[in-house]
Amino acid sequence: MNSKNTTPHILPNNPADLQAIDLKSGLTFVGQGVLDLSHFPRLLQEIAPNSGFEASQVHWELGTWFEERLGSIPLQYMHLRLAVDLPLTCQACFQPYLESIDSDRDYILFDTEMEAEEWDFDEENQDAEDALVASETFNLLETIEEELLLSLPLSARHPQGECRPENLQKVAKVLKSGADEIKIEKPNPFAVLKNLKKQ
Repeated sequence: MNSKNTTPHILPNNPADLQAIDLKSGLTFVGQGVLDLSHFPRLLQEIAPNSGFEASQVHWELGTWFEERLGSIPLQYMHLRLAVDLPLTCQACFQPYLESIDSDRDYILFDTEMEAEEWDFDEENQDAEDALVASETFNLLETIEEELLLSLPLSARHPQGECRPENLQKVAKVLKSGADEIKIEKPNPFAVLKNLKKQ
């Protein structure tokens, strides 16, 4: 049940406004739009250079609301959905491909870092919402970037079967030649013993 009956405040698709949202105002917020990747420098570092693929803009949708708690103040929640296409380097064939990321997550907002950490570390909440700290200057751009970075694959790869065999063969040759170069020749123990006897 929502404890607030006020009309939600509409967030503009303006990076400056999205870096300072007053989540302690008691208002609820809604918004959606698209943002250029230039606002997310850490995410840009993950993109495959000169890939021939074009990254999309970041599509975002946000909504916040309050829910009553028995005998306590209402809890504030936030829903954030994100979508973006990013050119990444496949770790199997070392060729670029386009990765589509679609993140859909709910958060619970706390007043202090301690409360947020207690929520995250409570085993009963492992499958529940993630915790964030609300502030009068909440930076949504930072939260978007963190969420997209967490949504990147641990090992970027083409969908199964889409790596070209010739590229996989090239990688295998490179890895084999590299392994041969660093191979350490172990001395023959009998030859070492023979040399000692000569001394």
